[in-house]
Amino acid sequence: MEFAFHLSPYDAPFLEEEAARLLAQRLEAHSREAVPGLWKAVDNLNAYAAKGPGRETRRTRYRVYGAVLIALGIFVLVPGLAEPRTPSLIAAGTIGIVSGILSFCLTRKKRAPSPPASCRKEAARLLSQRRGVDWTLPENRTELRFDEAGLAILAGGKEDAVPYGEMTAVYETERLWLLLCGGEQAILLQKKDLTKGDAAEFAPCLREKITAK
Repeated sequence: MEFAFHLSPYDAPFLEEEAARLLAQRLEAHSREAVPGLWKAVDNLNAYAAKGPGRETRRTRYRVYGAVLIALGIFVLVPGLAEPRTPSLIAAGTIGIVSGILSFCLTRKKRAPSPPASCRKEAARLLSQRRGVDWTLPENRTELRFDEAGLAILAGGKEDAVPYGEMTAVYETERLWLLLCGGEQAILLQKKDLTKGDAAEFAPCLREKITAK
């Protein structure tokens, strides 16, 4: 196992949203540890809502309703728009089309909840610290290496070591990782900065090392 990173500027516009999502994952994990019984009930309810009886039947029924309402709406709206125009037919046709579109919307999957404001605020603070550093300057050049012994951080001619025993968790989004070490120390890594190793294996390998400590 060996992974290497060369840190680069944290200037991408997507970082705020993804960093907030990472912190939301951390917040949920902490909450699950604090009140596991409550989260078990929540997970059971979510599983029932996702796979409950008749869900697919309802989705099919809503699609049929939507298609029928849109077709009827168009059937009524077209004569209403013809001269002389009939306001009642125009209104009825419009209502039918809108109702059909809403029926189709009911078949869509729910979006993932937005990160809470506290996570967005903490993400902004975390990024402001990293954006205050010009990582392209030779004196700020920073390399991180993960091997069997742990993490080595090479910066400013110095090397610091972080053993896996001090790491507590790693979270992942499409383009970021958040590694927690010790108490509240957090290392935000961009996937584009990975220079050695397979990105798909990074988080699983770290989780294995963390759980085996």
